[in-house]
Amino acid sequence: MGQFTKRYAPFLFGIAGLMSCLVDGNDAPSTDPPPPNREPLAGCAAACHGNDVSNAPPKSLSGVTETTAVGVGAHATHLSKASTWHAPILCADCHVVPSEVNSPGHMDGDGKAEVKFSIRAASTWNGTTCASECHGSTAVGGSAPTPTWTKVDGTQVTCGSCHGKPPPAPHPDDQDCAKCHPTMENGNTSFRDPLSHVNGVVDVDNSVGAGCSSCHGSATSSAPPKDLAGNTANTSPRVGAHAKHQGPSDWHREIACSSCHLVPITDAELRHRDGDNIAEVKFDTLNPAGVYTRTTLTCSNNYCHSNGRGNTGTVVWNVPGAKECTSCHPTSGTGMSGRHRLHIQGEDMTCNECHGAVINAQQKIIDAKLHINGVHEIKMANGTFDATARTCANTGCHGTERW
Repeated sequence: MGQFTKRYAPFLFGIAGLMSCLVDGNDAPSTDPPPPNREPLAGCAAACHGNDVSNAPPKSLSGVTETTAVGVGAHATHLSKASTWHAPILCADCHVVPSEVNSPGHMDGDGKAEVKFSIRAASTWNGTTCASECHGSTAVGGSAPTPTWTKVDGTQVTCGSCHGKPPPAPHPDDQDCAKCHPTMENGNTSFRDPLSHVNGVVDVDNSVGAGCSSCHGSATSSAPPKDLAGNTANTSPRVGAHAKHQGPSDWHREIACSSCHLVPITDAELRHRDGDNIAEVKFDTLNPAGVYTRTTLTCSNNYCHSNGRGNTGTVVWNVPGAKECTSCHPTSGTGMSGRHRLHIQGEDMTCNECHGAVINAQQKIIDAKLHINGVHEIKMANGTFDATARTCANTGCHGTERW
């Protein structure tokens, strides 16, 4: 009997593991609500191109995902809803979008998408590069006004790529853009409101003077500290966690002022300086159900501080202290989607084994812009994940299994 057990132990343990998967009733089903954790897109993305969060490549018609392919290129960079430096760009801005699969011009046999610009009449596309108002010109000092579509390394989207920093004379020789452009942060090149950049309008307001920080903020940011009363302590309700949210971070995507506020473009705008000296909180599409309760200084029903499954997070605005992984994600995996709990508790798996593009083996975030961005970033060390079918395959642990 001992020899039998020894010989067939791997098989028996495999059966036991399989049964535990089948009978485990403690894991919640994957019913993540939209947005931002919407179900995979049907239609264009499911049939021919795109992925579970966008109808645009990657992937391309041929299944390619590399940005060096013309069918992929800079699609993702243009369509990013989490951009901190430009207004949203729609498919229809560069293409005639078919209303149906069999619409004229769609699936016409050449396997190529026709480029037809709708908002920039002077724009041109030669199959390799674009020339448009969106990317500036050499006349205003731009170093790369005709960017190569398949070069997605960040070198063509610097401030100097489209216009000089600053533009040549007669533009003032001053790099503090906020002195004349109220959409900019004082002393740096961050945008208070990305919707106001690359939107066809040059926002200039010389009356702003020293900019937003004339009343609140500092030389490097328009947001408190200081607040309107001069307070700088983060325990002050009007200071709170502004500094923790804004600016570069090594663990979360950069957050713009417009993520939580209706940002005024000029000092005289009606929604600005309305007499109550209180900033109105209005969350963006990443937190569609978010609520800020001023009496308790609490943000609730938000995605940013949830476990990643939906609009379930709650946090007190002015309580000091760093946020840890466990502030949002339970170490046990309980309450998280699919079979998180089973893999974490039963198999001692760590986050990087399935989210390797975001976090490393030491459980440190390695790409901040991919964290808290509204997307389940899945990159497995072994195997593949089909977001549409919600299945894992070729993992080395088991065959194809539904998550």
